[in-house]
Amino acid sequence: MTVPQAGRLRNVRYDIRGPVLRHARQLEAQGHRILKLNLGNPAPFGLDAPDAVLGDVVRNIGDAQGYSDARGIHPARLAVAQYYERRGVPGVGPDDVFLGNGVSELIAMAVQALLDPGDEVLIPSPDYPLWTAAVNLSGGHAVHYRCDEQAGWEPDLEHVAARITASTRAIVIINPNNPTGAV
Repeated sequence: MTVPQAGRLRNVRYDIRGPVLRHARQLEAQGHRILKLNLGNPAPFGLDAPDAVLGDVVRNIGDAQGYSDARGIHPARLAVAQYYERRGVPGVGPDDVFLGNGVSELIAMAVQALLDPGDEVLIPSPDYPLWTAAVNLSGGHAVHYRCDEQAGWEPDLEHVAARITASTRAIVIINPNNPTGAV
């Protein structure tokens, strides 16, 4: 039996999981080492957790049972708030900070909290597919604005302005940009 996908998946794409991934797997099967730059996993690049972090995990494992605050543990949220305070960002406290297991869940949470059906979000093109997927799955419309390769992938501000409508709820600015690396 085949279970049909929900219609809201119609506009959700992540090409790296299609033909590109199949080709990468073929190359791996032939003995090539493939580094998947679409994943936020630093281990394949030799970036192991520092010994101090591993030691802290071992020392605190006995106290790490159960659930933490859904926003993240308070000391970590406080550290993030203090980081931005030192950089001159006013009015940020630990209650304004949400931590997650990677950016994917935080993007989904933010977009779901922001959008009503039909709302638009401007997203740079080329884009990191998660943004378009999160907007579409939240009932919104992803509206892409051009980033100009000839200008170092900087956003085309005239194109951004032309894409803004009464339905625009957000403009995504990624710095450094993924996938172009523009800063």
